[in-house]
Amino acid sequence: MKTLVTAEKVGKIGIDFHGVINTDPEFFQKLSQELLRRRIEIHIISGGPEEYIKNYLHDNNIFYSQIWCIYSYYENKGQITVCEDGSFYMDDELWNKAKADYCCRHKIGLHIDDSSVYGRYFTTPYCLYNGNTKTGRIFDRQINFAGSAELCADQLISVLK
Repeated sequence: MKTLVTAEKVGKIGIDFHGVINTDPEFFQKLSQELLRRRIEIHIISGGPEEYIKNYLHDNNIFYSQIWCIYSYYENKGQITVCEDGSFYMDDELWNKAKADYCCRHKIGLHIDDSSVYGRYFTTPYCLYNGNTKTGRIFDRQINFAGSAELCADQLISVLK
C-alpha cells in the first residue's frame, strides 16, 4: 500500500476514484505527489470496493493519506442489503449524500468528483470534474487537470485559502 502522511497539514482534499483518478492515473500520480509535497492531505473518497481501489492506487504509484468507501462504511453499519446474485441495495439518498457527509465530518476543504448528483449535497467546495476535457469547475473557477501537476495544485490550493 502506498500511503504517505506528513506532519503539519495545510489542508485536505478529497478525490473520487471512479470517473476521476481512473480516467488519468498518470496525471493523478503526479498531482498526488505534488499535493503531499505541499503538505495537503489526500482523501480518496469513493463508492468502493476498497481493496480494488487500494490495489489500483498501489499499482499506479498514487499516494494518499486516507481512503474511505461508501460501501464498506455502510456495510459495517448494517445498512446494505446484499442480494443472492451479488448485487446490493442501499437507500439512494443515503448513498448520494455519503461523500458530502464524510467531507463535512473530516473537514475536507475541497472535493473533486465527476457526479453532479453528489454535488448538490455538499457544503464543502465541490469541483465537478470532466474526464473528457480534463477540466473541473469550482464556483466560477475552471481547474485544468491536463497541464502540469504543479499548476493544478496551485489552482486547487487557492480554493483552500
